[in-house]
Amino acid sequence: MRISPTGKERYQNRELKEDEDIDGQFALVRFKRWLKSLHIETMSTSEFVFTRNMGIGGIVLEDKEERDVIFRIPLGERRRTSEIGATVAGRNSTETTLPTAMRWDVFLRADCEQLGFSSKVKEIFVKEQFASKLRGVLIEDDGEESDFDDDEDGANASSSFPLDSTRTSMLAMALMYQDLKARSTRRAEELRGENGDEKEESSRDDYSPHWQAYVDLLPTNVDSLLLWSTEELAFLQNSRIGERAKRRKKLVAEEFQVLFSNASLREEFERLMMPQTKQTQTQTRQRKRLTPFRFETLREWFEWAYATVLARAFTLPEIENGALLLCPGLDIFNSARDAAKCEVRLSPHDDISLHATVGGYRAGTQAFHDYADKSSGGALLEFGFIYDDDERLNFPLFMDDDDEKEKAKESTTFIYEGATEIEISATAVLRDFLAHPRVLEKCKQLDVLAPSSTTERPVLRKFLLSNVTETPWDSSAETKILHPSFQCVSKDLLDIVQTIERECITTTKTPTTTTTASSLLRRIYKREFARYSATSIAEDLTALRRIQRRLKVDGTKERHGGDKNRKQRSRQKRVLVALKLRLSEKILLRACLNDAAFAFSRKSVRATD
Repeated sequence: MRISPTGKERYQNRELKEDEDIDGQFALVRFKRWLKSLHIETMSTSEFVFTRNMGIGGIVLEDKEERDVIFRIPLGERRRTSEIGATVAGRNSTETTLPTAMRWDVFLRADCEQLGFSSKVKEIFVKEQFASKLRGVLIEDDGEESDFDDDEDGANASSSFPLDSTRTSMLAMALMYQDLKARSTRRAEELRGENGDEKEESSRDDYSPHWQAYVDLLPTNVDSLLLWSTEELAFLQNSRIGERAKRRKKLVAEEFQVLFSNASLREEFERLMMPQTKQTQTQTRQRKRLTPFRFETLREWFEWAYATVLARAFTLPEIENGALLLCPGLDIFNSARDAAKCEVRLSPHDDISLHATVGGYRAGTQAFHDYADKSSGGALLEFGFIYDDDERLNFPLFMDDDDEKEKAKESTTFIYEGATEIEISATAVLRDFLAHPRVLEKCKQLDVLAPSSTTERPVLRKFLLSNVTETPWDSSAETKILHPSFQCVSKDLLDIVQTIERECITTTKTPTTTTTASSLLRRIYKREFARYSATSIAEDLTALRRIQRRLKVDGTKERHGGDKNRKQRSRQKRVLVALKLRLSEKILLRACLNDAAFAFSRKSVRATD
């Protein structure tokens, strides 16, 4: 039966949104049906819905106590015994379902074609030995120098963590192939004649992409710093997070070059972007709607896939020294700092599951699991969001102009608990003291020397400055840190400056020139604060309010603004996030700087008494 033109047009309009991307509501329905087809049992106890402010999230459909399973998927294939399709003799039939999770090496499997991958991709990857050419496991910031720290020998970050770029790149390539093929297949079907002509074009691959329903649901707009432009990153000024994002962008560009400089591999991906029908361009333009490609270039697609893997993939140390997987459904549950959390566990039956923790969940509530960094900078780097309580909790009682600093001296200097972390360098300030035997011994004892450090020229790792609470949902939103200079800084750095004060410093006759732990900290904070010298706190606050007003006005026009206005609004939102992040970092540094100055001043006064 032919579909009437009017009915067909209505169907296509429901499939695609106004911005011509795949409609999220329909994608979500297809995704849930796909999970049920794979016999995901917990689909009856949890549900995925569009939330008001957090995109798609997971809710529980019945009350859950502590340790109850909320959602579970198998990591590999499952064999099911069923009476459906049984023989006359009454024997049960055995059905093998394809995997739900996408492993980093999925396109190297023997059944890769059944999963929708080209066998040629596997052959090329093995032949060229790409796994040995990619960067492997690396410690981010290891041995890297920033433009600002050229005199510190590229000291390592205090919170660096290993990134397996080889497996991340391979999983990104698999995700990218599934997405390209899913959209290519849909476009080919849409471009075919209504009477089923040109069927030979659809037979060049026997299997459709297994994860099509999953990749259709993934958002195109990812706000993690990896996908920010150079101009957008500039709004972070010299924030350490911005520098880390630039190094990560460079890493991804290098991995892309390793993979796609190979002509054969590039051809396998590019053929999915080529026209798959002999219809003329005129006939194509007459079509009302076509499933769009996400991007115009393979480079953009790979960057998106790499960022998506970083934000969504799970690392399971128990499996093959840390298997990296995308777990459809499990990655839909949102993260929140101020909510009860779920716990991700690996079962003995090779299932990965989400369990309720203390307090459980009531039916109809959204469930969360704690995957994001507790600081705004880390969350922005990986996941593309910050904690908005930074603006509320860190609002200063003092500014960075002289008049306000004088007023601040009349009251207690403090800052609120929040979600701000900064990696600070101390080597340049403390270099003259680090070679002292007692100080060097203390540094070795604390394990704070960078790999580039030598006995003749000691170099310290970066230290953490943080007002982040361990359990922010249990603490008051107005909790004060009365002495941020000492309470927010790494205990290791405090130990070092106190050792220097005790072992290396002698009090001179002039008390104001006395070097103390607080004065050393003040110099460290002042040097770090100079990184943000392009604008003052007051100027940033003015710019922040201006953009907020503009976004509020533009929000009423967004539905009718077209693609150009949407892109402009997206850029304004990123600038707003950058301003909030750098403001929170500046305010924390200013609080520590003022507090250290007051502590030094009080100690100098006591010395004269």
